[in-house]
Amino acid sequence: MQLTDALAQAENALLALSAALAGTDAGALEARSTDLRDAFMSLAVLRQQHSRSGQLLDDALRARIEAVGRQVGPLREQLARASALTGSKVAMLLPAQSTHTYESLSGRTARTGPARIYRSAS
Repeated sequence: MQLTDALAQAENALLALSAALAGTDAGALEARSTDLRDAFMSLAVLRQQHSRSGQLLDDALRARIEAVGRQVGPLREQLARASALTGSKVAMLLPAQSTHTYESLSGRTARTGPARIYRSAS
């Protein structure tokens, strides 16, 4: 695979992930995230090989790589917002329990002190 092919794959993966963020399909979002990670990994490996060989990037290719890099930050923020929104929706649907599972079965109140095995011997 050439560097330009890997870059095109990364650009397409960015577009696909942006589209998946606008949708409601969690499976598609996860798949597009994986595609983006894989595309960036192959781009990074090819870019490193390109550097080691001593070849210089032309200005157009460098500008495309920089544009892809600038798109990652806002996309990461969108993913963080979507994750926080999902977390708050889950918390609303499944409220936190105030007691531990086994304490509620025994009818006893929860201990507030440290566990007995950690008390000092003196």
